[in-house]
Parts: sequence; structure tokens; C-alpha cells
Amino acid sequence: MTYQVKPLHPLYGVEVIGLDLNQPAGALPAKELKTLIDRHGVVVYRNPKPLTDEQHVEFSRLFGPVEVGATFKIAGDKKRIDNPALVDVGNLDADNNIMKPDNRRMMFRKGDRLWHTDMSFMDNRATYSLLLGHEIPPEGAGGDTLFADMRAAYDELPEEMKKLIENLTVEHSIWHSRGLAGFPAPTQEELDSRPPAYHKLVNVHPGSGRKTLYIASHAARIVGWPDELGFGLIKALMAHATQEKFVYRHQWKLGDLLMWDNLQTMHRATDFERSEEHTSELQSH
Repeated sequence: MTYQVKPLHPLYGVEVIGLDLNQPAGALPAKELKTLIDRHGVVVYRNPKPLTDEQHVEFSRLFGPVEVGATFKIAGDKKRIDNPALVDVGNLDADNNIMKPDNRRMMFRKGDRLWHTDMSFMDNRATYSLLLGHEIPPEGAGGDTLFADMRAAYDELPEEMKKLIENLTVEHSIWHSRGLAGFPAPTQEELDSRPPAYHKLVNVHPGSGRKTLYIASHAARIVGWPDELGFGLIKALMAHATQEKFVYRHQWKLGDLLMWDNLQTMHRATDFERSEEHTSELQSH
């Protein structure tokens, strides 16, 4: 099967050109594609038109089990997409109308514009995320997605810092990051739907064998440290890891399937013009 791989950034990230994702998922070179994501952290598949929901999910399953069902509860939220393997991260409500800025889900989604790692607030962390562009803002209206290479960020830490953080454990909470983004105080139902999770600050990435930072806007405190001191260290590491030299900016094209490894990258959404003409319909698993 012939396809080309084009670098997107000097440190990481590639674009796959000429691979037909409309063929049955079983016919695709799964082992080769797994090697690409392990090595490069971010992989972009360009498609002339968006895959169907079924194709999206089947392609995702090439890389392992797919998370199914809600990971947390937003009070009063109604689903627009019935497929439990897909997450709707667009700006349309259940009736396909553009949501108002004071919609609770829209306020919740403001947290997506903070640097984060998907599902670090769960005991079973997300490995890969695959985001599909069904409808995107027009050129110049914003809506890019940014990534940061957490392996390169770790590599460039001073040796004293590496020793300091080697065995630290961090508490992650979805409600912490949403609070930072201005989300109202969560209801008890929301709090109960997703309690905090705990993860090592430094990990060895299983696919590449490289050490990597594991932080996110969900990172609330360092276990065993005073809250203020621990959060100060988290903020300093976040600032280090998101320097321009570690960042790749993805500018969306209709039909893009954007895949990233949450165990070795952080990412964030950017704002876009939110008007009746500018809709964003993105789906992830």
C-alpha cells in the first residue's frame, strides 16, 4: 500500500498523504500506522470529505479499544450524536442550532482552550484521540488546534528539575480545569460523575521508550506538597512545555482526521468567530 509521510514540525508530527481511509479498516496497514503515532505523537490524515461516523470509529479501533459512554455529566445537557463511541466537541446543540455563549455546555467547552491531555482526570487515561472535521470555520476565522511535544519538553529540563519531579504524583480533576476557564461551580451531580484521578508526573512512553511529562490544565495539585507550592511547580512546567519551539499549530481542512497520542503530547483548541455563519462540527472518540 503506497502513501507518503510529510513532516509537520522539526520535532514531531507528520501528515499522511495518499492513504484511502474509505476502504475497509481491516485492509489498512495498522502496524505501520501504529508505529507512526508512537514515533511522531501527532498524525494528520487528509481526506477529500469527512469519514462517516462508522468509518471514524472503525479506524479508531485499529489502535485499541474505544472508550464508550459519557466520561462526566454536564447538568441539563442533551446529546446531539447517538453513537456512544463519539464525543461531540462542536458548537451545535441537540437541535443542530448554534449554542448561545451562556449555554452550560459552551461554558464547559471553554476549558478546551486550555492546554490539556484528554482524560487525564480518569484512572484509565486516554492514549489516542482522533478528531474529525465535519464542518470547520472559514479560513481566517480561527479554530486551529495546537499541540506541545511533552517528550522534547522533558528532555530540555535541567537535570536538577528532572531529579525533583521523577517520583511525584499529581491529582487531576476535570472540574479544576473548568474552574480555571470560568465554568460555574459544578453541581453535586457533576462532581459525583467524575472524581479526581492520580498519575505520575514523569512517565516512560511505552511506544517510543522516551521519558515524557504528564501534565494538563486538569492537574490541580502534587500529592504530599502544599497546594500553593505544588500548583506553582505545575504552572512552571506547563509554561516550559508550551514554549513556541515545542508547539505545532494545526490549521483545519474539511475532512481532516487529526490523531494524537495523549501520553506524549498536550493540546488545546483556539477560539474562532462564533456567528450564525461560522459553525464548528468536530467529533472525537
